[in-house]
Amino acid sequence: MSSASSKRTGVTAAITGTSATEVIAAQAAGIRTYITSITVTNSHATVSTLVEIRDVTTTVMFRGYALAAGGGFAITFPAPLTGTAATAVNAYNITTGSNTYVCISGFKAP
Repeated sequence: MSSASSKRTGVTAAITGTSATEVIAAQAAGIRTYITSITVTNSHATVSTLVEIRDVTTTVMFRGYALAAGGGFAITFPAPLTGTAATAVNAYNITTGSNTYVCISGFKAP
């Protein structure tokens, strides 16, 4: 069980491009981020996108689709997704031009 001091939450500003957007910063050496929930919304009127959550530039931890005009997804994991130690958790849009917001919650632990 995690203590209050180990809780981690990150929220992005609008993501419109396809570059990495940091949601939760890298933890100290030997410490991992465990993701317990992800919420994604897309406020663009016409552009939908696939959104990937990655713990390094190439390792996809989760992906979901965010339809235009308020689409998105919310998921709570029964067992947390385990990130790589000392690595940030990033969000990526696969389509340029959407307007997505990402919120990730979890905790840090060895």
